[in-house]
Amino acid sequence: MSEQQTDHLFEGILKSAKAEAAKILASCEVEGKGILGIYEKRLSAATEIEKRQTKIKVEQINRNVESTIRNLQRRHSVSYTQRLRELVLELVAQKMEKLREEDSYRQVLINWIGEAAIALDKEEAVVDYCFKETIDTQMLISAQEIIKQATGRSVKLKLGKNRLTSQGVEVVSTDGRVAYNNQVATRLIRLDRQLKELMEGQTCQEE
Repeated sequence: MSEQQTDHLFEGILKSAKAEAAKILASCEVEGKGILGIYEKRLSAATEIEKRQTKIKVEQINRNVESTIRNLQRRHSVSYTQRLRELVLELVAQKMEKLREEDSYRQVLINWIGEAAIALDKEEAVVDYCFKETIDTQMLISAQEIIKQATGRSVKLKLGKNRLTSQGVEVVSTDGRVAYNNQVATRLIRLDRQLKELMEGQTCQEE
């Protein structure tokens, strides 16, 4: 084979190789674009998932924050109501203590005795009272008249020897087994529910 023939042969092989290389490159480019498209779709999908998860996390955080705020508001409301209730009880106690100095206090005690005796529902009862109070036989007679007018029953009351430590009275059965406490502190306890509702109502109005 001559040198010229050899050159033509190499040129043909080189041309064929270049053509094959061009095909391979074109194929790789197409395949590369396909792979890139797949990864772009995967990346887009992953981004959407991340966005949804982030949104869920943000919503959960917001719910937690709102719940915390509500709890703080509730605690503040309860604390405010409790302080207000304590203040009201203190003022009532002070006012009732000062009422001892008024002439009208005598009638207050008579009413308390009558109320307690009606609640006790006994034909005879003993009236115990605070060592700071002054209760006489005439007050018991007046209380008996109140009972008679309110219930139609006649109840016999007498002064007891027991002295209470806090303001008010207590009506006790003659055998000492049953009693109705009408002291200021106990009366306030009976009104605790109404007082609580009143305090909460005022709190809500202010809020």
